This record gives sequence, structure tokens and C-alpha cells, in this order.
Amino acid sequence: MARTGSRKALESPRPDGGSLVKPERLQAVLEAIRDAGERGITKAGLVRKLGGVAMRTVDRAIVLLEEQGARFGKAREGRPAVIHFTLEKAPDWDSKITPHARLALEVALMALEGTATEMWYDQLEGLRALADSHLSSRDRNLFAALQSHVCVRGGADDQQALDTKMLSQVLMALGHPEGPRELELTYAAASTGRTGTRTVVPFTLTHDVFSGGAFLLAWDPAKQEPRHFRLARIVEAKALPKRGLIPDKRPLEQARDLQIGGWFSPSPPFQVKVRVGGSNWPQSLLDAPPALPRVEVRKEKGGTVLLSFLATDLQGPTRYILQLGADAETLEPGPLRAHLATTLKAMMARHR
Repeated sequence: MARTGSRKALESPRPDGGSLVKPERLQAVLEAIRDAGERGITKAGLVRKLGGVAMRTVDRAIVLLEEQGARFGKAREGRPAVIHFTLEKAPDWDSKITPHARLALEVALMALEGTATEMWYDQLEGLRALADSHLSSRDRNLFAALQSHVCVRGGADDQQALDTKMLSQVLMALGHPEGPRELELTYAAASTGRTGTRTVVPFTLTHDVFSGGAFLLAWDPAKQEPRHFRLARIVEAKALPKRGLIPDKRPLEQARDLQIGGWFSPSPPFQVKVRVGGSNWPQSLLDAPPALPRVEVRKEKGGTVLLSFLATDLQGPTRYILQLGADAETLEPGPLRAHLATTLKAMMARHR
């Protein structure tokens, strides 16, 4: 939304006091054409969008916007031919970025720089350049200082470059306005590196800080189950015209909400309970509970804390609990205790 708070900002779309189109009306016309996207919008559509204003008001608004630097695409369609307007360039006074939005963007960039895949960081970096062009010198100096005084460390970073064409096909299939389209993937297996092709229905993109990876969570019609595909291992993707059908979204929602480190299972979730002691861990967990599914941290007598969360696969909680070292005791479930014991015995054998 354009900045508010000053009379000057509100009047900026008006080149002179003699304009017959109010600044708010110019902004509304501009936003209606912008929102129309590649489809474009006719003058009659603009009249309806603006609540039935006169056609001459729309004509004047378009002329004024062009005089102030806007550039519109004008495609003739239909019989008789009607002009569909698309926005190619906004006038110089137009700004969708406020200082508060720019601050939020900067915080996101700093967090992702230390904890996320390069793909997300690169996409937001383009927005930073756009935002900077709509800020005062004072605001730019503020954000430059903010960058130099914040350091984010400790996450995993997927440095593998992603193919832009592949990613655009994934996003097209996932974000289709009429519902997800089927997506044909060529995927390289983690264990063997061999590639295979399959058709899936995309559900959501996820990023897990524990594994430092971006994933596509999708429904596999052939296997009738949710599947996680690491984006960096998708060799090729093609959005298909056929609408994707998901018979039951609940398994996908469970996979999205209860995955840890990219690991999930269609099995019913189980409760993990871990007693954590030591000189630092208890207070650290109370101050900043880990981003685990349905996590709770409760203080106990004797200085320990009880950490509980949900999981569906043994691998995810195992990976998390091991970082707590000898200060952690897994109380339940039994299969997770046994899995940790087996894992630790194997580690002991390697470290003799």
C-alpha cells in the first residue's frame, strides 16, 4: 500500500491542482490494472472495478497515468476488438514498499542468510533491490547499519544451485488459480543418484532448518501416499495441463505439520518425551523452545526440564535428541529409546 501519514504523499499522483481525477482514483485505476496481471482489463472492467464510475473518468485516469510515466500494454482481443490494458511500468510516484515492510524484508533476509537454502535468499535479494529504490537515503543507511550489526549462525545451508526453469514449473503447477496441476518430475535418488520420472500432485513447499533444505511435499498417485522431494534433487519438472486430484488431504497435512528434518511417516503420530539436564540446556530450552511439532517445555524439580513434542518417524527426533548429548534422557516412546540405544552403540564402536 502506498505510504500514508503526510499530505504530500497523498497528493503525489496529482501533477497540478487542476487535475480532474483525484489521487485516490488514479491509485485505484493503477492497482486494478496491476491486479489484472497478464490477463489485462478493459475500460468497461475498470468501470465495474471502481464501482460504476463514468467511462470518461477512466479515460482521463489512463491519460494522466501515462503522462506521469506509466506504460501500459494494450492488446486488442475479441470481435469487435476491445483493448485489454496490462501494466508494464508504474509511474515514478508509485510505491508498494513502506519502511516497515522493508524492515520485515531485511530481517527475513538476515535470518535466511544463516539458516536457509540459497534459493529463498536469492529470491528475496531481488526484492531488496526493488525496495531500496523506494526508500529515502536515511532509511537505506538504517538498513545498511542493521546488516553490519546482526550475525545469524548455526543453521544448515543448502548451497546447491536450483534450476530456474525447474522451479518456475513447480510454482506454476502449485499455484494454478484453479487448483494444483499435475507435475511431471525427473528426480535423482539420494542413495544411488539414479534418476526416475514420476507424476505427482504438488501440495506445498517446506523448508526445514534442521536439514537446511527446501522440499516439495506432493501426493504420489501411483503409490497413494505423500512424498517429500528435495528441490535440489529435482533434475527437471514439467507442469501438466491436467488438474491434480488428492483423494484425502489429511495425510499431506500431517506430513507438513509433523515432519522433522524432512522425515515423516504416514503412521499415527507418537508423543516424544525427553528429560534434559545439565548446566545450560534447561534454561536455553525454556528461553527458546525448539521449533518442533506441538512442542512443550516444562520445568521440573531438580533443575531439569521435560521436553515433549510429536513425531511420526524415528529419524527426525533421533537427529534432534543427539545434539543434546549426555544431558538428555529419552523417556518415551519405547521404540525411540531402543533406536537411540542402537544408534549410540554404533557410534561407540566407531569412536573406540
